Amino acid sequence: QSGKPPVKDMFTDLKDGRKLLDLLEGLTGKPLPKERGSTRVHALNNVNRVLQVLHQNNVELVNIGGTDIVDGNHKLTLGLLWSIILHWQVKDVMKNIMSDLQQTNSEKILLSWVRQSTRPYSQVNVLNFTTSWADGLAFNAVIHRHKPELFSWDKVLKMSPVERLEHAFSLAKNHLAIEKLLDPEDVAVQLPDKKSIIMYLTSLFEVLPKQVTMEDIREVETLPRRYKQECEDGEFNMQQVSLEEEQGSSRAETPSTVTEVDMDLDSYQVALEEVLTWLLSAEDAFREQEEISGDVEEVKEQFSTHEGFMMELTAHQSSVGSVLQAGNQLVAQGNLSPEEEFEIQEQMLLLNSRWEELRVESMDRQSRLHDVLMELQKQQLQQLSDWLTVTEERIQKMESQILAEDLQSLQKQLEEHKNLQSDLEAEQVKVNSLTHMVVIVDESSGESATAILEEQLQRLGERWTAVCRWTEERRVKLQEIQLLWQELLEEQCLLKAWLTEKEEALSKVQTSNFKDQTDLSVNVRKLAILKEDMGMKRQTLDQLNELGQDVAQILGNGRASSKIDQDQEELTQRWDSLVQKLEDYSNQVTEAIGSIGMSQVSQKTAAETMPLKEQVVVKQSRQELPPPPPPKKRQIPGDSEAKKKFDAESTELLNWISKSKSAIQATDIKEYRKMRETSNMKEKLKVIEKERVEKSQKLNELKRSGHILLDQMGKEGLSTVDIKTVMEKILSEWKDVVQHLEEVARKIKYQEDINAYFKEMSELERTVIEKDDWLKNDASSASQPSAVLKDLCQREITHLASLSPQLEHLKATCKALTSQPMPPNFIQESLNGFLDHFKLTCQKLEECHQQLKKEAESQPSQDYTESLQRLKEVLSELEHKQQPMAGGLSDPSKVEKALQQAKTLEAQKPRVDKLAEETKALEKHASSDMKKTYTQEFKYVQGHWDKLKLRISKDVKLLEEITSKLRIFEVKQK
Repeated sequence: QSGKPPVKDMFTDLKDGRKLLDLLEGLTGKPLPKERGSTRVHALNNVNRVLQVLHQNNVELVNIGGTDIVDGNHKLTLGLLWSIILHWQVKDVMKNIMSDLQQTNSEKILLSWVRQSTRPYSQVNVLNFTTSWADGLAFNAVIHRHKPELFSWDKVLKMSPVERLEHAFSLAKNHLAIEKLLDPEDVAVQLPDKKSIIMYLTSLFEVLPKQVTMEDIREVETLPRRYKQECEDGEFNMQQVSLEEEQGSSRAETPSTVTEVDMDLDSYQVALEEVLTWLLSAEDAFREQEEISGDVEEVKEQFSTHEGFMMELTAHQSSVGSVLQAGNQLVAQGNLSPEEEFEIQEQMLLLNSRWEELRVESMDRQSRLHDVLMELQKQQLQQLSDWLTVTEERIQKMESQILAEDLQSLQKQLEEHKNLQSDLEAEQVKVNSLTHMVVIVDESSGESATAILEEQLQRLGERWTAVCRWTEERRVKLQEIQLLWQELLEEQCLLKAWLTEKEEALSKVQTSNFKDQTDLSVNVRKLAILKEDMGMKRQTLDQLNELGQDVAQILGNGRASSKIDQDQEELTQRWDSLVQKLEDYSNQVTEAIGSIGMSQVSQKTAAETMPLKEQVVVKQSRQELPPPPPPKKRQIPGDSEAKKKFDAESTELLNWISKSKSAIQATDIKEYRKMRETSNMKEKLKVIEKERVEKSQKLNELKRSGHILLDQMGKEGLSTVDIKTVMEKILSEWKDVVQHLEEVARKIKYQEDINAYFKEMSELERTVIEKDDWLKNDASSASQPSAVLKDLCQREITHLASLSPQLEHLKATCKALTSQPMPPNFIQESLNGFLDHFKLTCQKLEECHQQLKKEAESQPSQDYTESLQRLKEVLSELEHKQQPMAGGLSDPSKVEKALQQAKTLEAQKPRVDKLAEETKALEKHASSDMKKTYTQEFKYVQGHWDKLKLRISKDVKLLEEITSKLRIFEVKQK
């Protein structure tokens, strides 16, 4: 479904762990990084990551290690796959019903559902997941019970077992969309595979109605023990089942313990004999266990074996208790003779003592095994830590060494590095052992011991990974240098041999005293051939100079670089000397031609004696000399134009590849940063990509011309090895360039994602810093009341809370970035630091808000202070305006006005009452000093108001009397 290639060979394709990680990616929905290498170390790391993911998802694995899967162990590979199927298919399908019924045994629920589904069919009695399914009736019964319209039950009864199975599997595929996971021939056997049956029934359980009750489960729990044991051991005979079905009920429910029926002496003796027989065999099995080993892997195996033994003891504990209980019942009934009663008591005493002795000794061995295993594993951890320390020092020493001065020394360094790799592979066995440590958390140690151990393992794992990575990278680098250096030396030797050959050929050329014109022509022709060979070979010399510079640059060793430069200089001097000699010889021949006379020499011969330097200039004017040919290129016999064109085009293409590699290497991101400018890198890659598209056309043309040239040379009987080598090298180098280009583009995209991530984080960080500044500068401002500051603080808190979507997006971006292979640590660390800062600022704002709230509640409101001030002003104004009422009030209008002013005080009564209530409320929250201040101030105002009211009330009464008399007087006057 993921579009990846299917598994062809289960045991081979799963060895490297990649397919298993792909499977778990689909099941968990989480991306799982994979090791990119193809060595055993990479495969083990992948498989160990698989086991780690399974452990995190609570998948139970017993005695399955990384080496087992990498080695292709069939049994354990199948066991691993079954554990995955059981967890994600069987238990996942049944998790809801298991939760509802509070059951943990999925097989018990599945068997209960099958028995409930097949109850109406008298011919079907399912007792297990093996023999009960061999005749095919049970499969058909399950389908017919829920889909009776699909087929006739009577028709199925007439079929053979194989036909019934084929019938059921075909119906399930056509009508229930369940694939044919089983072959009828594999099921219609004496003992079908239990796990295969369970897996197929789980698919039916998932799509068909499912209703399982506790009564169905109790029925399964009370099935006859002999059915369970014989069926699981593969010794149950189907004919016996049929016979017993005919003789008794199709669903006989026999009790599971001897205490569930009336007990008699004979039944007790039978049960006692069975328990004692088992106890005797258990004692023998316990005695046969070997002494605790000193090897950690052997102790793990011993621990696992003994754990199984302890589980067997636990399983039989109820049987022992039942026999002891039955003996007590017989004694309590009082129907036994004294001899029988004494014998039963002796038997129970013997049984109890032997059982208790075996149980105590088994628990003691388990405790000792655990202590020894933990001690050995701690020693393993310490040994690995010590080994890593020594190896890290060894690596540090190797890093400090400069690369070799010559190829022989480089070979020694390679040998030394191979020794390190061998040591690493040998240590891998111990690392694999640590990947499945056995840890038992008891009450004394608790979960903290596990956390400490996991942290220690994680640190060791990181150190181990770093050592493996450095070793692999250094191996690649040393091998690359070795190949280039060998290539340089080989090409130098070939060029030296070629120069020696041409020097000898030139020494044999005659430059004077020619016998005749034919003799002259022969020597002129020799010079012409030498000139042509020199022109063609010039490319090789240029190429060697470039190759020597590359090797010297990679080595970074002064002496080695000097030696390479010296060798190149020697070759160049020999070349120049040969060119000069050829020039001199050409001049001498030209003079000889002049002495003989041009009439006697053909124009062709004269042209062939043209000085070499002039010829080179002419050639370069027609076509610029191409860059050096590829390494290890050899001259091929034949001087056809097709061959020359192929050499020129291949050289040009290889030269572009070499330059592109250097350009890509210069653009490559060696180390990610929080912020990095990538626009220049993208522009450079864009140029290279554009050139690559253009060169791809030339590559196609070169491949066509190369194939044509190969066919032509093959027909002429010429060697085609060099042509093939060049073509293979070009294709390989081209592929490397394309891959490297894609890798660098991916790194640039990743860096841009990091840039965007940190830009988003910095914007959020600025917002948080603004809140910090507000807390530092404005939160304690004395110029603003606490109530105003409280509202401002709440506004800051609300603003931070509104950033929640941005925070979630930032976390999601971090998760996506860190899911890539080998992400830089600063991505997660920066997020953690920012989130801590954000959380701390939110906490400080909340604390500030609470403090300001308390202060606001403990201080009078602005309305309170304003009301108090206005009341003071009104009282002062009224007091100032009040005058004696004895005189000056002869005018009724003035008396009326004075009366109105006097009544103004009464209008202030609601304000005084409100201030009294607010002052009383203020006393509950304010500090003692503030409470005292405002209480005194209000009491002063209230006292002032009371005095003024008393005084004015008398004046009002007097004014009212005066007003009445004045009005009477005015009436009389009229």
